[in-house]
Amino acid sequence: MRKPERVLAAVAAAPVDCPPFSIWYHFGLQHLPGRALAEAELAFYRYFDPDFLKVMHDYPFPLPDGMTEISRPEEWRRLTPLPGDHPAFREQLTALEAIGQSLRGEALFIDTVFSPWTTARRVRGQEGLLSDMRRHPEDLLQGLAAIAETCAAYVRTASAQGIAGIFLSVGGASYEFMGDEEYARFGRPFDLCVLQAARDLPFNVLHLHGVKLMFNTCLDYPVQAFNWSHWHTQPSLAAARQLTGKCLLGGVDEVNTSTVRPRAIRAQVAQAIREAGGRGLILGPGCAVPSDTPPFNLHAVRETARAARI
Repeated sequence: MRKPERVLAAVAAAPVDCPPFSIWYHFGLQHLPGRALAEAELAFYRYFDPDFLKVMHDYPFPLPDGMTEISRPEEWRRLTPLPGDHPAFREQLTALEAIGQSLRGEALFIDTVFSPWTTARRVRGQEGLLSDMRRHPEDLLQGLAAIAETCAAYVRTASAQGIAGIFLSVGGASYEFMGDEEYARFGRPFDLCVLQAARDLPFNVLHLHGVKLMFNTCLDYPVQAFNWSHWHTQPSLAAARQLTGKCLLGGVDEVNTSTVRPRAIRAQVAQAIREAGGRGLILGPGCAVPSDTPPFNLHAVRETARAARI
């Protein structure tokens, strides 16, 4: 099978010749132009040969002139919706365009987008964000709405560069930070705003980041695949398979990929195939792997995936 066919078949829980896989890590190139990011992503793709490319997105979210962070609750009201081609997005869009031109249908590529809550935490800090949620909710809600509309506009613009979907990284859907009612107010509506902008794309992934996840709460999100660090928080792949028929993206314990031997990676992949039942599975890490992971460990993911027959 061609790589796009293999990925989309897995998404549809259809038969595949072997389970597709991908891996990713942060390059730390947010200080360089988008062309440099594209070159790094493409070199990574050519070397490790994944079935799809998850493009990292580490350029900072744009704040009003003169602001580098949100330092007071009332400053949330300074945020306004921005266009998807805002100058702050230029380098990421340049990278996506170059990647699309190079791959030319050889493989699907998806762009990383951080959820409005996660973005808010980056510009405010976790302690301040949780305080604002409970003490200044209206200020925060206005800021989250502006962030969500900006992210949605960006997704629509990025779609024109040929992305197959987005990898929406959601960091707030965790009982470590809030309860269901709070997430229904401060998280879910803004996640859905961003996902609505990606509704016509065929391969959207929801990445639930953290521990004590609100997995059941997010099962109805309009995505094609779920990704989370299942080696370190519930549910397991086997339990998730009982909860949803959608594609599961996982299998590799990203925490220890830089320290274990290839045989451990191969065992993780084999266990993932058993737990997920074969179909509807894309092999990959539960989050970004350490950038110092030895190449032979990442090659072990590919070798085991290609040798598997399900």
